[in-house]
Amino acid sequence: MKIFKPQKAPHTMYHSRHRLLPNRRAILRGIGASLALPWLETFSAPAWGQATLPPKRFFTFYTPNGYNMDQFWPNQVGALTAQSVEGTALSPLANFTDRLLLLNGLDNHAGSSQGDGPGDHARGTSTTLTCVHPLKSADQLSIGPSIDQLIAEQWSGQTSFRSLELGCEGGGNAGSCDSGYSCAYSRNISWVDAQTPLPKEVNPRLLFNRLFGSLDPNQSPEAIAERRRRRQSVLDFVTADAQQLLTEVSASDVHRVDAYLTGIREVERRLESAEDSQCQANMESPLGAPTEREAHARLLIDLAVSAFRCDMTRVATFMLGNGGSNIAHTHLGISEGHHALSHHQNDALKLGQIATIDQWQMGLFAHLLQSLDEVNEGEGSLLDQTTVVGISEVADGNAHRHYDLPVVLAGRVADMTMGRHLDLRGDQNSVPLANLFLSILQDAGSNQLTFGDDGDSPLSV
Repeated sequence: MKIFKPQKAPHTMYHSRHRLLPNRRAILRGIGASLALPWLETFSAPAWGQATLPPKRFFTFYTPNGYNMDQFWPNQVGALTAQSVEGTALSPLANFTDRLLLLNGLDNHAGSSQGDGPGDHARGTSTTLTCVHPLKSADQLSIGPSIDQLIAEQWSGQTSFRSLELGCEGGGNAGSCDSGYSCAYSRNISWVDAQTPLPKEVNPRLLFNRLFGSLDPNQSPEAIAERRRRRQSVLDFVTADAQQLLTEVSASDVHRVDAYLTGIREVERRLESAEDSQCQANMESPLGAPTEREAHARLLIDLAVSAFRCDMTRVATFMLGNGGSNIAHTHLGISEGHHALSHHQNDALKLGQIATIDQWQMGLFAHLLQSLDEVNEGEGSLLDQTTVVGISEVADGNAHRHYDLPVVLAGRVADMTMGRHLDLRGDQNSVPLANLFLSILQDAGSNQLTFGDDGDSPLSV
């Protein structure tokens, strides 16, 4: 159902009115509010109407504790089909097999012990996107910049937000969380540099306000309080500008704007519903975060996709849980904590429960892909412009393996052909995960020739 309707039929050709100059950057403005809009061909067109390509994006979807690896990969390598993933953890991705690249055989040596003893979840989590072996210490940090932050630096200044770091579990960075490793290593995958992790936003309401709820700083405290009291949508403040905009953009952009605004309104509705349901004493979840884990995760993912859609940022990371998370997935009928369950010791019942969790997690991954694919951009979709990396800190949680990692790629990945399952394992298990990231970095425009501890050659498959 459309929220906004143009006052007259939109122009089908670009024109030179001042509102369509490139520096307009498609921002709706109103009394006390502003709202950035998605990529629009109208504002991407140079003077003579020749459209430019939509920007690239990068998204990491992290899940803790590894997987039941016996039921993770398809049995056959080569071309992927819906039948390929049937009966595996990846079965929820059946509709996207032509957009996937499954790489079995990537190793993250930086996560291995290297004489430091236990602490595989902290090491694996902190090295997921850095591929740099961390210093084992509870109060001193030393690791390395993560690929998402190197990409964000490469694209710096092109968006309102350098990057977004999101997750369903919070927690501070002080103290030791895994066998003498700082909690920062278990709770963060994004690192600006060797000593600076970027904490996650776990509260969807705060994230929404950060992205879309900006108020005019010159407004009086009374005006701000009145808007919050009425819980008016940011869209209510920009209606007039939206009506004018829709008379000035191309016909295809009308659909993009309408779909975007409809999505924002729906997210607002869900946030308000979540808040209403948690107005009670001694609540465990932050205000604005649904108590149900799947709703919480989907809401954060939807907000990240909205930020991508309006080009407020082009880099995002999402952690479904912290490294070694022991949250029980009671919504799946499983009472034992996830981390404890991952130490299955080949118990058939526990392996079956892990497989159930795995499929649920991949269902959330499928929701991410679907949400990206529903956004039309250029001649394709937002998914076509996004490199999506699905990964965990270990492969099998019982063995704490940092080799043959479960790496699921989607969307666009450098110049690699999608729709395939490849087995890269060799006698020495020596294909570095860092080489994949080096390829992605160079595709993002970086001239780096190395990455992490062992990335020395872009992966070509």
